[in-house]
Amino acid sequence: MNSESEQDCSLLERAVCASEWEPLSNGRLGLSIPCAKRRVYLAVDGRTRLCEHGETASAISQYASGSRVRPAESSCNCKHVDGLTAGRFKKALPEWPGAPPYYNVLVARGAEEAELPGGRVARRLPHTSGASSMFLLPCGNLRCKHGNSEATLRAVGKASAARRRPCDCKLGGRSWRRGRFQTLVTRRGF
Repeated sequence: MNSESEQDCSLLERAVCASEWEPLSNGRLGLSIPCAKRRVYLAVDGRTRLCEHGETASAISQYASGSRVRPAESSCNCKHVDGLTAGRFKKALPEWPGAPPYYNVLVARGAEEAELPGGRVARRLPHTSGASSMFLLPCGNLRCKHGNSEATLRAVGKASAARRRPCDCKLGGRSWRRGRFQTLVTRRGF
């Protein structure tokens, strides 16, 4: 077996193990891959490379050139894309399993467990705290620390929110639903 196919087998073995995946600071899951230039992660699609903050080479390039505004909640301060470009037409390995469910990754990594109102057990997403803490239920739904969904938080302050549980939790600028906290390969919303 040559070195490259041994690395591929090792990568496939690691990809099925929930503890090998890391929630990156922008919420994406990443599987660390060897790179001499910087910390590099493989996205759930098995081919996209991410920086340690969860951003793609394309996004970093756009931020650096000024053609795209860096979101206020982004912690990425990368100035170059060294190690993140693997080839435009690079494909995932044929047997690529994808990532385990996000909740399983949080459990394997020892994320804080909380009981939300209604007796629902959830795990706190890393890199969220204070008024913007988010919790993931085993079914994959996101809730604030008071048990409210994104729809409820958006409705607070409107006339339709009178019967809802108001709280002071903040949503941030991006939707929770755009595939960020899911391990399904979806259209990128980020």
